[in-house]
Amino acid sequence: MLHILLLILKIAGIILAAILGILILALLIVLFVPFCYQGAAKWDGGQRDLRAQGRISWLFGLVELRFVLRDGNASVKGRIAWKKLGGARAKGRESEPEAAEEEKAEEERPVKDESRDRQKEEKHEEEREKDQQGAEKAEEAPEAVPAPAKAAAQAEKAHEEKGLERGARIEKDAAHDEKEGAQADRGHSKLRRTAEKICRRLRQIIKKIKCTFKKICDKINLITEKKEQIAAFLSNETHKKAFDVVKKECIRLLGSVLPKQFSLSARFGFEDPYHTGQLLAGIAVLYPFLPGDVRVEPDFEERIFRGKAVLRGRLYVASLVFAAFQVLRRRAVRETYRDIRGLLRAKA
Repeated sequence: MLHILLLILKIAGIILAAILGILILALLIVLFVPFCYQGAAKWDGGQRDLRAQGRISWLFGLVELRFVLRDGNASVKGRIAWKKLGGARAKGRESEPEAAEEEKAEEERPVKDESRDRQKEEKHEEEREKDQQGAEKAEEAPEAVPAPAKAAAQAEKAHEEKGLERGARIEKDAAHDEKEGAQADRGHSKLRRTAEKICRRLRQIIKKIKCTFKKICDKINLITEKKEQIAAFLSNETHKKAFDVVKKECIRLLGSVLPKQFSLSARFGFEDPYHTGQLLAGIAVLYPFLPGDVRVEPDFEERIFRGKAVLRGRLYVASLVFAAFQVLRRRAVRETYRDIRGLLRAKA
């Protein structure tokens, strides 16, 4: 029985050791296997041509992300082991066939519209012919009635029409008077409403101005009250030490992230030599901080912008973790963080 228990414990210990070893191996892989990045670009400002490609890989290419820009078309593709991820393409010249199809459809639309208009005109002409035929038949029918009866009927119709015209005129005059009165009432009501709206807006604007003025005064008072606290905060020795630590770690991290291989060759020039000289002066200021081989050639006679660039670098997760650990383990940094939170809460 004891032998069986020892065997079970032995198997459980082996399993736990294997799991622990796998976890430690995964942690070491994440920390010390770098993210490799590389890129290349070539441009010609005269031809408006820019070609660029980039690649980010991890775990010896097992995880990969690619970016390609060519002739105005951009595409992004990814891969995890043997499984490829769908690439996303940006709109560029590939959309020209679709635009051509749309133009063809727009050209065909007027032809279809013209055929529809012709069909409508033919239908209207047929309806007019039918109406004319019906009117001719109606004119022929009353001719069979005797002349005296016809004259009497015409007189009665004329009398009725005159009465109707008088009644219509009276009704029109009354309606016109009513409309004028309603329009006058509406005009007065609109003027009142507009005046009320203007007064409300003016009151709101005055309130906003008062509120903003009060806020500005409160902020000025807070700044004057906290001026001594801010000066004491900046002049404190612990805070100065914290700022120095953060500065050193940021510089160290930036040095590990910058590309190890970098080459740039460019030729540039503007229509005005003054602008060319200004750009050259700016590059001269940054030249000592640029890594690798950098070659810049100004052209003071021609407007041109050509060049190519290649870079390669690595990023270790361990460097990020180490920088965060170095910052957080310092007591001065923690105290500075607490003081900053206290100042922010006091301002709020």
